[in-house]
Amino acid sequence: MEDLNKKVLVVGLGKSGLSVARYLSKQGAQVGVSELREEAEIDSTLLHDTLQLGIELETGGHKEKTFLNADTIIVSPGVPLDIGPLKAADEAGIPILGEMELASRLMDTPLVAVTGTNGKSTATAFLGSMLKGAGLKAFVGGNIGTPLMDYVAGHWKADYALVEVSSFQLDTMENFSPMISLLLNITPDHLDRYPNYQAYVRSKLSIFKNQGPGQYAILNDDDQVLSQFEPAPGVSDLRYGMERRGNRHAYVEGKSIKAHLPGEKEASFGVESLKLPGRHNLENLMGVVLTGLVLHVGPRTI
Repeated sequence: MEDLNKKVLVVGLGKSGLSVARYLSKQGAQVGVSELREEAEIDSTLLHDTLQLGIELETGGHKEKTFLNADTIIVSPGVPLDIGPLKAADEAGIPILGEMELASRLMDTPLVAVTGTNGKSTATAFLGSMLKGAGLKAFVGGNIGTPLMDYVAGHWKADYALVEVSSFQLDTMENFSPMISLLLNITPDHLDRYPNYQAYVRSKLSIFKNQGPGQYAILNDDDQVLSQFEPAPGVSDLRYGMERRGNRHAYVEGKSIKAHLPGEKEASFGVESLKLPGRHNLENLMGVVLTGLVLHVGPRTI
């Protein structure tokens, strides 16, 4: 979206919707917001901040005419993509993007993206703490709290942007291509939004769709779906699981995680002090450890 002097419609007035509206307004775009809720149902602070921007706010439903009058539509994660006005806009050839997709196009900071049905917030927070301990500057956000667009609009530069990504956010990705994609697990979820489990699986796996040589896919090899998935040629495929196997780069042995990158010496990471119980936390931690090794974080810091 090189030309920001357009009519842009933001669909859904949440945290990410406001972030997009604020940024694009400052760039000179003609911004409108369409919100399903009535004005009285919207958080007062959110409503105040939106109206302060001087943008046109449509509440109490989505009008097809509003959508067809836009040059570009930015849809918030909570908005289903099969609503009538969005379908009409798509048929009319109007570009429909998500906030994170747009933000990724406007930045050059390396992206580390974390998704999965469970554990993605914990894993993303672990990564942020690890990079901070390594003396690196990291933006931590996305679905975990702060929209990626807020980083784009900010005045500081991070070494890495760590983002938690939901399936809803992945559904509006076109060019999103993280340096590292970590997929923790896939189990049935959000089946009120997706027609079936297979559609939900496709959504999660789409985090890898634009990756290529020089990028990394980190996968839980104990997950039935992920154990059968193969990234695109040239993508470094790193796998982990509870038991040692020939194709795995991290596994658990006793009270330690053993991990290595291809062609490098194996390192040991004690987990005696891990306060989060359960196998799933060990699995998530292995993905975090492998991500740390890719980012050249020292074993002691990890």
